[in-house]
Amino acid sequence: MGNDGLRELQQKKREESIELVEWAIEHLRDLEGEHCRITAIKLVGLTGLSRATLYKTHLRPLWDLNWIKRDIKKGFNSEINRYHQDNQKLQLDVSLLKSKLEKSYNEISRLKKGWDNEKMRASVYRQDYEELKERYQQLLHHNLRVLRKLHLHGIDVKDLDLEEFD
Repeated sequence: MGNDGLRELQQKKREESIELVEWAIEHLRDLEGEHCRITAIKLVGLTGLSRATLYKTHLRPLWDLNWIKRDIKKGFNSEINRYHQDNQKLQLDVSLLKSKLEKSYNEISRLKKGWDNEKMRASVYRQDYEELKERYQQLLHHNLRVLRKLHLHGIDVKDLDLEEFD
């Protein structure tokens, strides 16, 4: 991508400024003692960085302990708020999923009822088919017996006009 070189340059500058601020903090602690007060004005004088640069999010936690405490407290409160928001969102998702599940159960029961009805219809159709099959078999058997008797009496079926029976 075209911005990779720019990103690398920015990251390099960021790391250089972090090293410079860390050096300045160590220098101030060596000069003034371990518990010295570190301010942006002192760091500007030692590092040559602007105050705006020192107040950026990657540098300020290095030197401003009050900002770190405030940020931690703010972060804790924001975590609580985020937790409550996530909890509410999850509860909403659960209620939506429950309603979808209930709709699905209703659809399943409706489909099962329809399936049972179709099974009953198929059973009735099967019984009707078996009854018709048996009736037509009986008619066929009866017609074959009649044809044999006619044949035995010497009557040719071709002489009969069977079209009037159709």
